[in-house]
Amino acid sequence: MESKVYRMGGGSFALEMLFRYAGIWMLLLSVTALTGIILGITIDLRWFVIGLMVVFVVIPMVLAFLYYYFGLRRECFINTIPHTVVVNNAGVTVRMHLPDNGSDEPGAEGSSAESDKEPRIREEFFPYVQMQPYRIGSKSVIIPLRTPAKGFIWIPADAFEEQEELAEALQLIDTRIAELHPAKTK
Repeated sequence: MESKVYRMGGGSFALEMLFRYAGIWMLLLSVTALTGIILGITIDLRWFVIGLMVVFVVIPMVLAFLYYYFGLRRECFINTIPHTVVVNNAGVTVRMHLPDNGSDEPGAEGSSAESDKEPRIREEFFPYVQMQPYRIGSKSVIIPLRTPAKGFIWIPADAFEEQEELAEALQLIDTRIAELHPAKTK
């Protein structure tokens, strides 16, 4: 079963990464910053400076770490590139549709009109052994990948031509994950 071409928006990707990998840390840092700012206003100005340091130094460093450590991994960035998902008995294959930046041949003249129309295809395969049970949201399905992969596969509700195809794909994914990891799915 193959889906239509789709991609995850940057804001959705950032929010998913934030809640998946750094939610508790960001909550803790936000409470610390807010406490410092409130104490700075009411008790001593030094607490205000500490609260602002958390806001303008520590939190941006955590977000940069989150982006570099998780966002640039192949298991995550595939969601932001136009791609299709192929679900079969062996696993899930993500076919990324990359723009063709000209020919790789040394003597070739620039890119032709045909090469501009057809993107390069790069495939990433994820076996069911790497997957955890999926999570259903209001408009999408998230399939988390097990450690050490630390990524996820995002499938929107309208990824397939018909809802029955999406239901069949999710049923196959659920069945295969349950067969491989029976104690983790129920």
